[in-house]
Amino acid sequence: MRRHDYQAEAALRDRVRAQPTNIALHGELGAWLMRAGRLAQAKEALRTGLAQASRPSDLHHLLGLILGTGGDCDAAERHLQRACELDPGRFEYLRDLAFVQGAAGRTVSSVETLRQAIALGGDAAASLIWLLKIGERAMSEAGVKPERRPPPVARRAAVIERIVARDPEVAEALVSSRRDDLTAEDRETLRAARRALARLASQNPKFADLHFGLSLIAEQLGEIGRAIEAAEKAITLNPRYAEACLLAVRLYERNGQPDHAADRCRQVTRLRPKWIDAHLRLGHLLREQGRPREAIEAYRGALAIDAKCEEAQHRLAGLEAALADEGGPT
Repeated sequence: MRRHDYQAEAALRDRVRAQPTNIALHGELGAWLMRAGRLAQAKEALRTGLAQASRPSDLHHLLGLILGTGGDCDAAERHLQRACELDPGRFEYLRDLAFVQGAAGRTVSSVETLRQAIALGGDAAASLIWLLKIGERAMSEAGVKPERRPPPVARRAAVIERIVARDPEVAEALVSSRRDDLTAEDRETLRAARRALARLASQNPKFADLHFGLSLIAEQLGEIGRAIEAAEKAITLNPRYAEACLLAVRLYERNGQPDHAADRCRQVTRLRPKWIDAHLRLGHLLREQGRPREAIEAYRGALAIDAKCEEAQHRLAGLEAALADEGGPT
């Protein structure tokens, strides 16, 4: 049996007394005493630390583990829940909460917490999938329907940030359906995705796609000026980014800047000369600005791609007739 090092313990206690507001030291002392099997003293050390802390998530987590080891699952669950509330982005907090809930026989709660932990943990959570399946099977055999409740907003936001940080393209999927009636939860989701993209953009400043994603999110949040800035950044980084130019067209239109919209739309027609919709869009923009001759050229560009395009034929005929009435060349 390994002999306990009382001298090291005394030194650690001296450090705690010298720095009573150092929460990490309280946690270190609690972990030390827990490893020594002195659970009562470990609890006392951690509770002393909790009294000093403003956001003591690590101490709540460790205290929950100690209480769970001692068989007090109810108290353990309370402290682990508190740890999750204080720091919703920590996978290990959710994982251990699920374990305690399962040990207490609260299978439904355990299964739901496991689902959230797996969503947050990514590769680190792969080993939990088998446990989730066991829990779901137990619920099925007991005739209990799974309770799929959304995670708390802060925890859900942490999950979104983690997912987008791993796969930035997910952010574009979050804004794929444009809605004008965003709920508070929708906005929190978008802001979480934006935080992840902003961090990635600061780490990878030359990645135009990240700024494109930021622009999409800002647009759906109604922050058009911010969206334009991000779209233009993407174009600056990649002048051949036709999708970013097309996004800028839409943003400039929404912002009441038709000249800028037309300029970016013309750029799209140069970058993607076979995109008939870009030629039609350019024609509409120029026509609405009172620039009929330029609009005619745009519609002719669309007809060069598809001579049977009825919209281009109709708009072109109308503009040519209007110019003829004015006695000008077409």
